[in-house]
Amino acid sequence: MGKIMMNKAIIITGANGNIGSFFAKRYFKKDDKLILCIHENSDRIANILDNENVRIIKTNLVDLSNFQTQLNEILTETNWHLDRMIHTTTIRSHDFKPLAETDAKLWENIIRVNVMGTFNILKTLIPVFRKNGAGKIVLFGSNVTRIGLPFGSAYSASKAALANITRTVAAEEAQNNIIVNIISPGPVKIDDSHFSESYRKFREEYYRKNLREIPLQRCASFEDLFGLCNFLLSAENSYITGEEFFVTGGKV
Repeated sequence: MGKIMMNKAIIITGANGNIGSFFAKRYFKKDDKLILCIHENSDRIANILDNENVRIIKTNLVDLSNFQTQLNEILTETNWHLDRMIHTTTIRSHDFKPLAETDAKLWENIIRVNVMGTFNILKTLIPVFRKNGAGKIVLFGSNVTRIGLPFGSAYSASKAALANITRTVAAEEAQNNIIVNIISPGPVKIDDSHFSESYRKFREEYYRKNLREIPLQRCASFEDLFGLCNFLLSAENSYITGEEFFVTGGKV
């Protein structure tokens, strides 16, 4: 039992993204064993990679076989006891067009990455958690699941799918002691320097409008999200499952 406690590991997808990299660094400081999934870049987490408690999976989550192979290799090599997962990987609608004018291939790709990528990671990890006797999962959605997103229908649809996947899998896996929840933030303060100029302008206008409607008059911080996520994954949470948590500063 003591060895399992020492070898407990958490997997974080989108680990080089804004939220994912922040969470990776916070769990690194807690001395957790980390399996970090990235697509290509690792610049935001470069300072924690050279450590025996960190392993990297470099893959596109749409590639189920590649992800499964790399994860199995890591678990075999390390004998880590994987018991938690945070899924932050996402791509956004970036054409800023109404649905009727959106390119079908772009729409399909966003759904494929966001929804099929989620399917693939859950399909891979749920059997691991079943074998280990328990597991806790937090997906990241968006408050667009209840308000929609004009000029971003694919992203909005994909996040709605994740919310319902959460509810469904939570019901399916409750008997296996697997807890599944989703955090759906409103606007989050992030580093947007890597986005295109057109997308930054879209975000600025979207945030300007939405901040006026937020009672707390600010965006969510990474700390706001981490506190909730950390609780949902902790030993203190043994009953909350299948829930969608809106982190919106009081906006209904």
